[in-house]
Amino acid sequence: MNFFKDFRKRLAWFGILLVAIFLSQTPMLTLAILTKIQFNPIWSTILVSLISILVLAIFLYGAHKSKLLDLKSKLLTINDLPRIVLSYLAIYVGNLVGGIWLQLVKQTTTANQQVINNLVSESSLISSFFLIVLIAPICEEIICRGIIPTKLFQGYEKFGYVIGWLIFLLAHMPSNLPSFLIYGWMSAVLSWTAYRTRRLEMSISVHMLLNSISFILLALFTIFMKNFGI
Repeated sequence: MNFFKDFRKRLAWFGILLVAIFLSQTPMLTLAILTKIQFNPIWSTILVSLISILVLAIFLYGAHKSKLLDLKSKLLTINDLPRIVLSYLAIYVGNLVGGIWLQLVKQTTTANQQVINNLVSESSLISSFFLIVLIAPICEEIICRGIIPTKLFQGYEKFGYVIGWLIFLLAHMPSNLPSFLIYGWMSAVLSWTAYRTRRLEMSISVHMLLNSISFILLALFTIFMKNFGI
């Protein structure tokens, strides 16, 4: 199969990819702008939440129509739980090794994690929930493990998963070798999960589980900091 045979189709998907990347960043950019101008926190939360819901609706509808996800059928079953847990544990081990390495080079966290920490501390928990637990897992997986490998590189999926792995890694701003390990390994596990199962909902679930646990810990830490000065 010639890669350029379906040039127009691939070009169309490349355009969709660019639009998807822009849309996925819209809630975060909106929150950053509203925080900078010191917009009313309540209205900021409402606006970011509404934009997030709209973006999620567009992504899920597009994924369903393009057959990346089948929202009419049962996405997950109890039999999927072991693979989800194992994938999560594999990422956790990578994060643990990367975290130890960060300590050895006198770093407390990655640049990307610092952005997330600031986000949670400076915005409402509702806005942070939408961005961390919903927007990031769903949009990033649809882009990196859906559109790129199975649509843009249709017929060359293995190479497409490598490109998706790389884009996910670069999007998380690795600034040193430990952060490269953390996000590179995370992306590899998510890519392998999606590739082996041929089900995008599996990598979304693993990513969502990972971010949910991180969000809960960050939220508890932020609450203690604000209320008890710990």
